[in-house]
Amino acid sequence: MDRETLKIALRNLHRRKVRTFFTMLGIIIAIASITALVAIAEGFQLSIARTLQSTSNVVIVLPGMGASIWTIGTSTLNQSVVEEITKLNHVEAVNPTLVKFTVMEYRGWEVPVTVMGIVPRESQKFYALTGPPLQRGQFMPQGSRFKALLGYSIANGRIQKENGGTLNWQILPGQTIKIYDSNGRPWEFKVSGSFQESGQSFIGGFIDTSVFVPLGTLQRIYNEPGKISFVEVWVDDVAFVNQVKNEIERLLPTATVITERQGIEVVFQIETMLNNLLLGIGSIALFVGALGVVNTLLTSVMERTREIGTYRALGAKKRFILEMILLEGMMLTVIGGIIGFASGIVMADVVVEILRAKTPGLPSPVVDLRVVAIAFGVTLIIGLLASVYPARKAAGLRPAEAIRDIE
Repeated sequence: MDRETLKIALRNLHRRKVRTFFTMLGIIIAIASITALVAIAEGFQLSIARTLQSTSNVVIVLPGMGASIWTIGTSTLNQSVVEEITKLNHVEAVNPTLVKFTVMEYRGWEVPVTVMGIVPRESQKFYALTGPPLQRGQFMPQGSRFKALLGYSIANGRIQKENGGTLNWQILPGQTIKIYDSNGRPWEFKVSGSFQESGQSFIGGFIDTSVFVPLGTLQRIYNEPGKISFVEVWVDDVAFVNQVKNEIERLLPTATVITERQGIEVVFQIETMLNNLLLGIGSIALFVGALGVVNTLLTSVMERTREIGTYRALGAKKRFILEMILLEGMMLTVIGGIIGFASGIVMADVVVEILRAKTPGLPSPVVDLRVVAIAFGVTLIIGLLASVYPARKAAGLRPAEAIRDIE
C-alpha cells in the first residue's frame, strides 16, 4: 500500500462529499451513542464503588417484613427500638429518622421536599462518620424545636421549576423556611446550617434534596408521637456488620434489616441491566451504520465501473484496486469513529447535566483508556468488514467489460 493509493482514495471520497458525509454520519451516531453510554455507565459504577466503600459499615432497620429502602415513609417503627439497638455490641452510632414527603415554602416559592425528623445529637455523631460534612452554619443544637438543616440542593436552589430552569436561590443560616403538615398548615423553621453535596440522592440517600428538623417536632406536627420510619446503624468494624444485622433480626423479628451495601448493590444490578440494554441498542445502530458503508462502497463500485476498468486496462493490478476500495471504507469508518468518539464524550456530559436538573447528585461521566480502545477497535473492525466485499467485487472486474459504455 503506497502513498499514491492513499491519495487516490482520498480524492475519490472528496469528489462525493455529500455521500461521504451521510455515510460517515451513521458511523458517527453509532460510535457517539456507544461512547456516551459507556462513559455514563463508568461514572455510575465508579460512584457506586466509592459509595460501597464509605457505607459498608451501615445497617438499616425498616418497619415490616419484606420492606425496602424504596418504601420508606409508608410505615413506621416504635422509637423505643432505638434504645435496644444501641445496647448491642459493635454499634457505635444510630440515626433514628421519621420521613415525610411534603412542601417547603421560601420567599413565595413552594417546592416538594423530603422532611427528615432526626435526633440532633445522635444524627450529628452518625453523619460525622458517614458524611456529608456541613457547608455552612452549624448542626441543630440538642433540644431545639424549630431549627432546620438543609440538604445541598435545597440550600443552593438546585431544584427544577415547573416551567423549566432551576431556582438558583441560596438559603443562608438564620433565614426562615416554612414546612406544611398533612393538613396544609405551615410551620416556620429557622435554618441553622446546610450540608455539602453528598451525591447520594440517586441511591436513595435523599440527603441533597431533604430538610432536616428535630424528630420530636416532626412527630408533633404530624401527630405521630414515638414513631420513626427507619434506623440507620453504624457498626464500629465492617467485619461485624453481618453479626450486628443478625442480632437486630433476632431482636426485631417483624422488621426488615438490610445492609446499605445490599441496597446499593440492587441499584448496581438494575443499572447494569439498563446499561446492557442501551449498549444493545447502540450496537444495532453500529450495525446499521456498517450496512451504510457497504451500500455506499458497492454503489461507488458500480458507478465507477469504467474508471476501475481503465485502471485495469492501464496495467493496475487487482491488489491496487483492492487496496483503493479498502482504504476508502477504512477512512470512512475511522474518520467517522474519531468524530463519533469526540461527540460521544460531549453528549455524555450534556445528558448528565440535563438529568441533574431533575436528579441532583448524578455522577459525572468517566472516559478511560478501555473506552478509547473499544471505540477505535470496533471502528476498525467495522471498516474492514464493511469494505471487504465491495473491494473484492471491484478487483474482480474484467477490463474489457468495465471499459464498455454502460447506459
